[in-house]
Amino acid sequence: MKVLFKYCLIVASVFLLFSCTKETEGVSRITNYVEFEIKGDNPAIVQVGVPYIDAGVVATLEGKDVTSGITVNSNVNYEDMGMYTVEYTSPNNADGLKSRAVRDVIVCNPDVTTDLSGKYTGQDGTQRTTLASGALVPYPGYHSTITYLAPGFFKIDDFFGGYYAERTYPQYGYSVMGMSGYFALNLDNTISLISSYIGAWGDSLDKLENGKYDPDTEEISWDAYYAGSMMFHVILKK
Repeated sequence: MKVLFKYCLIVASVFLLFSCTKETEGVSRITNYVEFEIKGDNPAIVQVGVPYIDAGVVATLEGKDVTSGITVNSNVNYEDMGMYTVEYTSPNNADGLKSRAVRDVIVCNPDVTTDLSGKYTGQDGTQRTTLASGALVPYPGYHSTITYLAPGFFKIDDFFGGYYAERTYPQYGYSVMGMSGYFALNLDNTISLISSYIGAWGDSLDKLENGKYDPDTEEISWDAYYAGSMMFHVILKK
Protein backbone atom coordinates (compact mmCIF):
# COMPACT_ATOMS: atom_id res chain seq x y z
CA MET A 1 0.00 0.00 0.00
CA LYS A 2 2.87 2.34 0.79
CA VAL A 3 4.43 1.74 -2.64
CA LEU A 4 1.11 2.33 -4.39
CA PHE A 5 0.55 5.54 -2.43
CA LYS A 6 4.00 6.90 -3.37
CA TYR A 7 3.40 6.04 -7.05
CA CYS A 8 0.06 7.83 -7.09
CA LEU A 9 1.63 10.87 -5.43
CA ILE A 10 4.36 11.09 -8.11
CA VAL A 11 1.81 10.83 -10.94
CA ALA A 12 -0.35 13.54 -9.36
CA SER A 13 2.66 15.85 -8.98
CA VAL A 14 3.68 15.42 -12.63
CA PHE A 15 0.11 16.05 -13.78
CA LEU A 16 -0.09 19.22 -11.65
CA LEU A 17 3.22 20.48 -13.04
CA PHE A 18 2.12 20.14 -16.64
CA SER A 19 -1.33 21.59 -15.88
CA CYS A 20 0.20 24.73 -14.35
CA THR A 21 2.54 25.14 -17.32
CA LYS A 22 -0.38 24.98 -19.74
CA GLU A 23 -2.56 27.46 -17.83
CA THR A 24 0.12 30.14 -17.41
CA GLU A 25 1.65 29.83 -20.86
CA GLY A 26 1.45 33.15 -22.75
CA VAL A 27 -0.24 35.07 -19.90
CA SER A 28 2.65 37.52 -19.37
CA ARG A 29 2.91 40.22 -22.04
CA ILE A 30 3.70 43.91 -22.47
CA THR A 31 0.96 46.50 -22.86
CA ASN A 32 1.67 49.87 -24.48
CA TYR A 33 0.11 53.05 -23.13
CA VAL A 34 -0.55 56.37 -24.81
CA GLU A 35 2.27 58.84 -24.13
CA PHE A 36 1.59 62.56 -23.72
CA GLU A 37 3.66 65.63 -24.52
CA ILE A 38 2.06 68.66 -22.85
CA LYS A 39 2.54 71.71 -25.05
CA GLY A 40 3.24 75.09 -23.46
CA ASP A 41 3.73 75.76 -19.75
CA ASN A 42 2.74 73.48 -16.89
CA PRO A 43 1.53 75.08 -14.74
CA ALA A 44 0.05 77.63 -17.10
CA ILE A 45 -0.38 81.13 -15.65
CA VAL A 46 -3.15 83.43 -16.87
CA GLN A 47 -4.58 86.73 -15.70
CA VAL A 48 -7.96 86.85 -14.02
CA GLY A 49 -10.65 87.99 -16.45
CA VAL A 50 -8.71 86.85 -19.54
CA PRO A 51 -10.17 83.79 -21.28
CA TYR A 52 -7.92 80.76 -20.99
CA ILE A 53 -6.85 79.07 -24.22
CA ASP A 54 -5.24 75.70 -23.66
CA ALA A 55 -2.09 74.83 -25.61
CA GLY A 56 -3.08 71.19 -25.83
CA VAL A 57 -1.05 68.00 -26.00
CA VAL A 58 0.48 65.63 -28.51
CA ALA A 59 -0.46 62.00 -27.83
CA THR A 60 1.24 58.97 -29.36
CA LEU A 61 0.71 55.23 -29.10
CA GLU A 62 3.58 53.05 -30.30
CA GLY A 63 4.88 55.99 -32.32
CA LYS A 64 1.53 56.77 -33.97
CA ASP A 65 -0.24 60.10 -33.42
CA VAL A 66 -3.53 59.55 -31.61
CA THR A 67 -4.09 63.16 -30.52
CA SER A 68 -7.44 63.37 -32.31
CA GLY A 69 -8.84 60.74 -29.95
CA ILE A 70 -7.94 62.56 -26.75
CA THR A 71 -10.73 63.70 -24.43
CA VAL A 72 -10.17 67.02 -22.64
CA ASN A 73 -11.88 68.05 -19.38
CA SER A 74 -11.25 71.41 -17.75
CA ASN A 75 -12.57 73.19 -14.66
CA VAL A 76 -10.77 76.48 -15.37
CA ASN A 77 -12.75 79.57 -14.32
CA TYR A 78 -10.78 82.56 -15.56
CA GLU A 79 -13.07 84.97 -13.66
CA ASP A 80 -11.82 83.79 -10.24
CA MET A 81 -8.28 83.54 -8.89
CA GLY A 82 -7.31 79.99 -8.11
CA MET A 83 -5.61 76.81 -9.24
CA TYR A 84 -7.45 74.68 -11.78
CA THR A 85 -6.74 71.62 -13.91
CA VAL A 86 -7.02 70.51 -17.51
CA GLU A 87 -7.12 66.72 -17.80
CA TYR A 88 -6.30 64.83 -21.00
CA THR A 89 -7.55 61.22 -21.27
CA SER A 90 -6.50 58.79 -23.97
CA PRO A 91 -8.65 56.35 -25.89
CA ASN A 92 -8.34 52.69 -24.90
CA ASN A 93 -5.21 50.84 -25.92
CA ALA A 94 -5.24 47.25 -27.23
CA ASP A 95 -5.91 45.95 -23.71
CA GLY A 96 -8.74 48.38 -23.01
CA LEU A 97 -6.64 50.60 -20.74
CA LYS A 98 -6.49 54.40 -20.66
CA SER A 99 -3.79 56.85 -19.62
CA ARG A 100 -4.01 60.50 -18.70
CA ALA A 101 -2.03 63.69 -18.18
CA VAL A 102 -2.88 66.83 -16.19
CA ARG A 103 -1.97 70.49 -16.62
CA ASP A 104 -2.32 72.88 -13.68
CA VAL A 105 -3.65 76.34 -14.50
CA ILE A 106 -3.12 79.31 -12.16
CA VAL A 107 -5.49 82.23 -12.57
CA CYS A 108 -3.82 85.23 -10.93
CA ASN A 109 -4.23 88.98 -10.53
CA PRO A 110 -1.32 90.89 -12.15
CA ASP A 111 -2.24 94.03 -10.20
CA VAL A 112 -1.03 92.40 -6.97
CA THR A 113 2.69 93.22 -6.83
CA THR A 114 3.50 92.24 -3.22
CA ASP A 115 5.82 89.26 -2.93
CA LEU A 116 5.24 87.34 0.31
CA SER A 117 7.79 84.62 -0.37
CA GLY A 118 10.24 83.69 2.38
CA LYS A 119 10.65 81.82 5.67
CA TYR A 120 8.40 83.06 8.46
CA THR A 121 8.40 82.62 12.24
CA GLY A 122 5.30 82.43 14.43
CA GLN A 123 4.89 85.53 16.59
CA ASP A 124 3.48 86.06 20.08
CA GLY A 125 -0.25 85.49 19.92
CA THR A 126 0.08 82.39 17.72
CA GLN A 127 -2.05 79.78 19.47
CA ARG A 128 -4.33 76.79 19.08
CA THR A 129 -7.86 76.97 20.50
CA THR A 130 -9.98 73.92 21.31
CA LEU A 131 -13.39 75.15 20.20
CA ALA A 132 -15.48 73.10 22.63
CA SER A 133 -13.64 74.14 25.79
CA GLY A 134 -11.86 77.32 24.77
CA ALA A 135 -8.55 75.89 26.00
CA LEU A 136 -5.54 77.70 24.53
CA VAL A 137 -2.10 76.38 23.59
CA PRO A 138 0.35 79.18 22.69
CA TYR A 139 3.11 78.12 20.29
CA PRO A 140 5.14 81.06 18.89
CA GLY A 141 8.61 80.44 17.48
CA TYR A 142 7.91 77.78 14.86
CA HIS A 143 8.05 78.24 11.12
CA SER A 144 6.32 78.27 7.75
CA THR A 145 7.76 78.83 4.28
CA ILE A 146 5.86 80.70 1.56
CA THR A 147 6.72 80.33 -2.13
CA TYR A 148 5.77 82.80 -4.87
CA LEU A 149 4.07 81.17 -7.87
CA ALA A 150 2.40 84.05 -9.72
CA PRO A 151 1.17 87.60 -8.96
CA GLY A 152 -0.99 87.32 -5.82
CA PHE A 153 -0.68 83.51 -5.80
CA PHE A 154 1.40 81.63 -3.24
CA LYS A 155 2.16 78.17 -1.88
CA ILE A 156 2.72 77.53 1.83
CA ASP A 157 4.15 74.46 3.54
CA ASP A 158 2.05 74.81 6.69
CA PHE A 159 -1.05 76.90 7.42
CA PHE A 160 -0.64 75.78 11.06
CA GLY A 161 2.68 77.58 11.44
CA GLY A 162 4.62 74.48 12.45
CA TYR A 163 2.28 73.24 15.18
CA TYR A 164 2.43 69.58 14.16
CA ALA A 165 5.35 69.59 11.72
CA GLU A 166 7.90 71.21 14.03
CA ARG A 167 6.43 71.36 17.53
CA THR A 168 4.50 68.11 18.03
CA TYR A 169 5.87 65.60 15.50
CA PRO A 170 9.23 66.97 14.31
CA GLN A 171 10.40 63.46 13.37
CA TYR A 172 7.94 63.48 10.46
CA GLY A 173 8.49 67.04 9.28
CA TYR A 174 6.53 69.37 7.05
CA SER A 175 6.00 66.99 4.13
CA VAL A 176 3.84 64.75 6.34
CA MET A 177 2.59 66.94 9.18
CA GLY A 178 2.34 70.33 7.47
CA MET A 179 -1.05 71.64 6.33
CA SER A 180 0.28 72.71 2.95
CA GLY A 181 -1.66 74.49 0.23
CA TYR A 182 -2.26 77.60 -1.82
CA PHE A 183 -3.62 81.04 -1.04
CA ALA A 184 -4.33 84.28 -2.85
CA LEU A 185 -3.31 87.78 -1.75
CA ASN A 186 -5.98 90.23 -2.84
CA LEU A 187 -5.59 93.91 -3.74
CA ASP A 188 -6.93 94.97 -0.33
CA ASN A 189 -4.27 92.77 1.37
CA THR A 190 -6.80 90.19 2.52
CA ILE A 191 -5.84 86.55 2.08
CA SER A 192 -8.13 83.90 0.58
CA LEU A 193 -7.71 80.15 0.84
CA ILE A 194 -7.37 78.33 -2.47
CA SER A 195 -6.75 74.77 -1.28
CA SER A 196 -5.07 72.82 1.51
CA TYR A 197 -3.97 69.29 2.35
CA ILE A 198 -2.20 67.45 5.18
CA GLY A 199 -0.61 64.12 4.33
CA ALA A 200 -0.74 62.65 7.83
CA TRP A 201 -4.54 62.51 7.89
CA GLY A 202 -5.37 62.99 4.23
CA ASP A 203 -7.78 65.88 4.72
CA SER A 204 -7.85 69.67 4.57
CA LEU A 205 -8.82 72.82 6.46
CA ASP A 206 -12.47 73.42 7.26
CA LYS A 207 -11.96 77.10 6.41
CA LEU A 208 -9.55 80.02 6.64
CA GLU A 209 -10.88 83.26 8.11
CA ASN A 210 -9.53 86.75 8.85
CA GLY A 211 -6.57 86.22 6.55
CA LYS A 212 -4.59 89.41 5.95
CA TYR A 213 -1.19 90.92 5.25
CA ASP A 214 -0.21 94.09 7.15
CA PRO A 215 2.25 96.09 5.00
CA ASP A 216 3.20 98.29 7.98
CA THR A 217 4.29 95.44 10.28
CA GLU A 218 4.89 92.96 7.44
CA GLU A 219 2.95 90.37 9.41
CA ILE A 220 0.68 87.73 7.93
CA SER A 221 -2.16 86.33 10.02
CA TRP A 222 -5.22 84.09 9.77
CA ASP A 223 -7.55 81.77 11.66
CA ALA A 224 -7.27 78.21 10.33
CA TYR A 225 -10.15 75.94 11.35
CA TYR A 226 -9.57 72.19 11.35
CA ALA A 227 -11.37 68.89 12.06
CA GLY A 228 -14.46 70.67 13.39
CA SER A 229 -12.79 71.11 16.76
CA MET A 230 -9.73 73.36 16.53
CA MET A 231 -8.78 76.85 15.43
CA PHE A 232 -5.19 77.89 14.83
CA HIS A 233 -4.63 81.63 15.13
CA VAL A 234 -1.35 82.11 13.26
CA ILE A 235 0.74 85.30 13.13
CA LEU A 236 3.80 85.09 10.87
CA LYS A 237 6.71 87.43 10.24
CA LYS A 238 10.02 87.05 8.43
